[in-house]
Amino acid sequence: MVTAGSTVVVGLLVAAGAWLVLAHGGRRLRDVLPPRGDGDRDGAAVGTASVRRRTRLGRGPRWRPHRVARRARRGPEGDVRVVVMQVVALLRAGAAPGPAWSRAAGVGVDLTGVPDRTGLTALLGARHAEAVVAATRLALEVGAPLGQVLEQVSGTLVAEAEAGAERDAALAGPRTTGRMLAWLPVAGGLLGWVLGADPVATATDGGVGTAAVGVGLVLAGTGRIWSDRLVSAAQGTDPPGVDLQVVLSLVAAALTAGAGVPRALGATGGAVGGPLGSALRRAARALVLGADWDRAWAGAPAALTPMVRALRGAWLDGAAPGEALRAAGDEVQHERRSAARTAAARLGVRLVLPLGACYLPAFVLVGLVPVLLALGIDLLAG
Repeated sequence: MVTAGSTVVVGLLVAAGAWLVLAHGGRRLRDVLPPRGDGDRDGAAVGTASVRRRTRLGRGPRWRPHRVARRARRGPEGDVRVVVMQVVALLRAGAAPGPAWSRAAGVGVDLTGVPDRTGLTALLGARHAEAVVAATRLALEVGAPLGQVLEQVSGTLVAEAEAGAERDAALAGPRTTGRMLAWLPVAGGLLGWVLGADPVATATDGGVGTAAVGVGLVLAGTGRIWSDRLVSAAQGTDPPGVDLQVVLSLVAAALTAGAGVPRALGATGGAVGGPLGSALRRAARALVLGADWDRAWAGAPAALTPMVRALRGAWLDGAAPGEALRAAGDEVQHERRSAARTAAARLGVRLVLPLGACYLPAFVLVGLVPVLLALGIDLLAG
């Protein structure tokens, strides 16, 4: 007979299953993307007009750094465009970089006008902070308008965040499946208890039941570790340093400011640093010394291949590189989204391996074997 305690256990089991199914497996798009109006440029224009109006009235811009900090605590990656556009509005209103960053984000700058990396990291996250610092350094190096460069880079960072959100959404289903499979042995044990057997006593008698439950628990733990590793491998890790799409935007900004290809590559390499920056500076020096295009890029990381193809026409034939660089950025973004969808599909198939090798045997050993042994003991006793 099903007792009240058994009913409570079944209710808790159903609630746990519902939570596993309905729990969010990834970040929501609204947590990643900042709110947008009719257009980013319109928003920037409105912000600039507001700053100028308050400046004429003698009250100064009324930016609230503490409000930006509260938004950053909700999700730093989602506030990069909000913060940067506030800085851009102040710069266009005539403010210097130091006051602009201080009023908009509560971040200080050094003597050259580069914002403090530590403060930006706490506000925007490490990768976005590196991108903003690199954009500022490039603008100062080549004499490009700082507001324009920051606006362009912020748009690239938002597109990168969108791609990350889509990747998490694609992996949400397989990730939730892995979490549900981990509860399968527990559900088997509770099911045996509800059926009226005494699997706990059978599993602790020191005989076959104990051995079965012990092996089942080991298999369940192995399946959990296996599933977590499969999910982690599908998620991947972001490479350190400035993202390639940001590098493409910076090179385009330097070329738009009037720099030649070697000058743009060298300035961008010095701004971003890291392996990509070293490769850019090395290629720039080789081009200045007269090396041909292919030899200048010998030994460069494979990640720079889209940019090398995009700039080939500009160096060899004098073609305008703007459209080619934008196409290269779209290509990188498309490849990443395709890779995320492929990884999610492969993960859904690969999760069958821990299911068949670990979770199902654990379900039998933990849930069914003690029940069968208990029922057999009851029949023999009867």
